[in-house]
Amino acid sequence: MASLEAEVRSKKRPSRRAPDTAVSSGHQKVLSKIAANRLQKELAEWQINPPAGFKHKYSDNLQRWHIDMIGASGTLYADEKYILQIEFPENYPMESPQVVFLEPAPLHPHIYSNGHICLDILYESWSPAMTVSSVCMSILSMLSSSPAKERPQDNDRYVKSCRKSPKDTRWWFHDDNV
Repeated sequence: MASLEAEVRSKKRPSRRAPDTAVSSGHQKVLSKIAANRLQKELAEWQINPPAGFKHKYSDNLQRWHIDMIGASGTLYADEKYILQIEFPENYPMESPQVVFLEPAPLHPHIYSNGHICLDILYESWSPAMTVSSVCMSILSMLSSSPAKERPQDNDRYVKSCRKSPKDTRWWFHDDNV
C-alpha cells in the first residue's frame, strides 16, 4: 500500500516554491516532524563530530544537504574532492534518502557519470538505524576499496535511459568485490 501511495505522490505536479525552502524540488513533501527532528539531531551531532573527510555545506534547507567529500589517503581517490547531494524523503528515516554525486562524479565501477550510486544500503538494504554519517562512510569505503578508476560497463546505456532519481531504478546488486 505504501508503494502505491508513493507512486500516486510522484505523479502530482512539482511544487512552485523557491529551491531553498523546507520543500525540496520535484515531488517531495514537507518533512514529517519525526524526520525533521531526526535530521536536526544528526546535523547537531555532525557539527560536533563530523566523519573524517566530510564537510556539510551550510544551508537553511534541512531536506537537501550538500556534503564535500575528500578521498581517503592511500587510495586511488586520495585528496580528490567530490560533492554528495542528499535529499531526504518526508518519512525519513523509515525511507532511505536519495544520494547522488554532483558532477563530476568519481570514476568508479559502481558510480555512473550522472552521479547515481549503485550501493545496496541506499535502496533495498536501507535501515532506519543508518545515519547520514554512516552512509557517507559507506560511500568512502566503497571508493577506497576500488582497484581501478573506471565507469560501470553499462554507463552510457544507463545514463541515456534512467530516470532522474536513482531510487526509481531497479538495481541489481551482484558485485561485492568493489
